[in-house]
Amino acid sequence: MKIVIEKFDKQTELLVSELAVEQEHLDGIAQVLGLKEADIQFLTSGAGGFDISDAQALDIEKLIDKYFYDPEYDYQLGTAD
Repeated sequence: MKIVIEKFDKQTELLVSELAVEQEHLDGIAQVLGLKEADIQFLTSGAGGFDISDAQALDIEKLIDKYFYDPEYDYQLGTAD
């Protein structure tokens, strides 16, 4: 199971795309989102995800050096197979 940033259409709420997060960035992303160890365990168990605000998305972009943010979409940290 991999950790991904999920991109959702604000109108339909359908998943549009996923961006895989490299393991080396997980701690930094968790810090940006304010996640604790129990939250990471919840995430990696595949039980659910965490919403990413617009400001957090921009901070994550800087951290991972990949640009994905578009204000027309909602974002969530989640998992994929």
